[in-house]
Amino acid sequence: MSKEKKMMEMQTEVLFKIDKLKRITGLNEHKDTAGPFLFIGRTKTGNVIRFDRTISEIEKNEILTQVDNLDLGKIILNLNKIRKINSIWLGPAFSFPESFNMTSDAIKITNENQDLLAEEFSNLMSEIEWKQPMYVIVRDGKAVSVCSSARISAAAAEASVETSPSYQGQGYATRCVISWANEVKKLGLQPLYSTAWDNFSSQSVARKLNLYQYGIDLHFS
Repeated sequence: MSKEKKMMEMQTEVLFKIDKLKRITGLNEHKDTAGPFLFIGRTKTGNVIRFDRTISEIEKNEILTQVDNLDLGKIILNLNKIRKINSIWLGPAFSFPESFNMTSDAIKITNENQDLLAEEFSNLMSEIEWKQPMYVIVRDGKAVSVCSSARISAAAAEASVETSPSYQGQGYATRCVISWANEVKKLGLQPLYSTAWDNFSSQSVARKLNLYQYGIDLHFS
């Protein structure tokens, strides 16, 4: 199996709860959350495809005849005839190079300093246990940018990064991601980074870090 397909296989285990038949049973989160009915991870050496448990064998076979089509518009049109599509998520998937050696001054969030999140990222305060490692840049006595583990598996972790609107454009997100990735690697896990095609600021972070794009993610819900 190619490097790209191995990375995509790894990402499916990070993003989703997968049963023994490699079917999606939900998002890989501590709370029960429904996943997409179809995930297609496209790489230059082939696709990694996962269906949820509601897809019948007949639907599965019909879908498999469509996904090798390079025309995304036709894929969406034909998929919608098989199973109604309510939402689509599409974007590049990146990995960190083995030689990654950047450093930054981001601060790790623990139970002791979680109050730094209160003003701009209070929604994360109840998620600290589940989103470690979590790193922030502090300005004006508060966290203004944060990178944490959106989801994590036994082999890898997926980054989640956010910057307060009034502090964007100053490189804070990049510095948070650097510290997060370094700790993930110290834990013996592969740091992964994916985003949507229309999230240009997130793609900019990937470019600054010289990340390797191993594929494209498509989620159909």
